[in-house]
Amino acid sequence: MNKKRIRVFINGFGRIGRSTARIILKESSFELVGINDLYSYEQMAYLLKYDSLYPALPYSIKTEGDVLFIDERKVQLFSESNPEKMDLGALDVDVVLQCSGMFLTVEANLPLIRNGAKRVLVSAPASDSMPTYIYGVNHETFEGEYIVSNSSCSANAIVPIFKIVDKYFGIQGAIMNMYHSYTSYQNLLDNSHYSMDIRRTRSATQNTIPLISSAAEATACFFPHLKGRMSAKSIRVPIPAATLYDLTVKLNGRYTKEEVNFRFEEEVRSIYADILDITNTPGGADNYIQNPYSAVINLPFTDVAGENLLRISAWQDNEYGYAKRVVDMAKIIGLFS
Repeated sequence: MNKKRIRVFINGFGRIGRSTARIILKESSFELVGINDLYSYEQMAYLLKYDSLYPALPYSIKTEGDVLFIDERKVQLFSESNPEKMDLGALDVDVVLQCSGMFLTVEANLPLIRNGAKRVLVSAPASDSMPTYIYGVNHETFEGEYIVSNSSCSANAIVPIFKIVDKYFGIQGAIMNMYHSYTSYQNLLDNSHYSMDIRRTRSATQNTIPLISSAAEATACFFPHLKGRMSAKSIRVPIPAATLYDLTVKLNGRYTKEEVNFRFEEEVRSIYADILDITNTPGGADNYIQNPYSAVINLPFTDVAGENLLRISAWQDNEYGYAKRVVDMAKIIGLFS
């Protein structure tokens, strides 16, 4: 008996869009049927095949007109800024992966549903009341909504860790620092920038640049009692991949480092085995490039000060690890009946 293959359309073929495509091409439960972005089809094919961080894909990849060939697989290409102009019904699309970094509300994504897509998964925090799911945290509560958010890369890393901490020790508040690789949204050299944050005008390859982060709000969606009790900064560092999370948490009671690490190890091996990992091995950011986990907790750097101030260290490939969770969630919503 043949299992249904989930037909996926990627809207926005940047770093996250291409990472999700790389993962989808290796999974037999998916079929990539369409891609939309505003740059040339030739560059889409080239950047899918070759990447400066990840190995070249072992497929023949080429374009003929508006069709991308990946070996013998055909993928329909579009270059549309208006989602209402794409006939997704003709492609029988099960899930649109909204990886454009735009269209962050339910209303903005409704044209994709009206044009034939069954469901939309937004790879960013929503800017309205769109339902939000994180695979491994609350994906089992998915109720069949047509348009949902996969939250942010940071929330996917932080929320499962905080779930463990809150379960056993209680969280009163938290300060979150993310030593985050630079992104395409930053400048390579000092230059003008369309952001309201003037610090983005500075060269990403030559500076450590602290930026305001939405991670506190994205995380608070899962911990209503912590709304207004968390702060987050994204400290952009001059490396092209991987993020180090430095999380400081005020606990409800008094505990030791050993008690906390025991619970991390116990929970990661059981409940969170598919999305979290632990390490005792010394390493740097490059050790976590193309790591598939939402976060890898660095146990030797767990620390407790004053018996109730907990410090947690964790690594994440903020592109590939996050894209893996997007694909995992796409499987949940794509198979929903």
